[in-house]
Amino acid sequence: MELFSILTTVLSGLGGGLLRLLPELIGLWNKRTDNAHELAMMGRQIELETLQAAQRRAQAEQAHGFAMDEASLKGSIEMGLRALDANREALTSQMQLTKIWWVDALNMLVRPLTTYYFLGCYGIVKTCMIAVAMRERDPWVSIIQCWTPDDISILFAILGFWFVGRTFEKKQ
Repeated sequence: MELFSILTTVLSGLGGGLLRLLPELIGLWNKRTDNAHELAMMGRQIELETLQAAQRRAQAEQAHGFAMDEASLKGSIEMGLRALDANREALTSQMQLTKIWWVDALNMLVRPLTTYYFLGCYGIVKTCMIAVAMRERDPWVSIIQCWTPDDISILFAILGFWFVGRTFEKKQ
């Protein structure tokens, strides 16, 4: 039974750390796929702009009976590049703060408030368990018996989660 308790404590500590790593890994994978998608879209847009420029040039040649001069061709290319830059700026501005203070604050507080709520509920339950056990036994024995191997596992999972998170926050 003691080996099982030690094993669950170690696994919960590792699990807390792995749970903290999981969003980072998913974020890296999403970033990679987003970048690949954006690069493919830029390539397609460049192809489209090139085809449109060639089509405009051909239409101008047919309409005017002469080849399009280099200045208007450069202007067409410049317009295409500006359109690509505008698209890149639009993509970059996504997933930024809304600049509405209460929306940004609420968004930032969801995870900590959830953590504090469940931590408070856990503390209330443990306090009630100790109070009930104190009526039956010696107070110190009650406290020791209410602190179970599952509680130690939960503690190590929480510590692993938060301290692995600090490593990533320092990197950023």
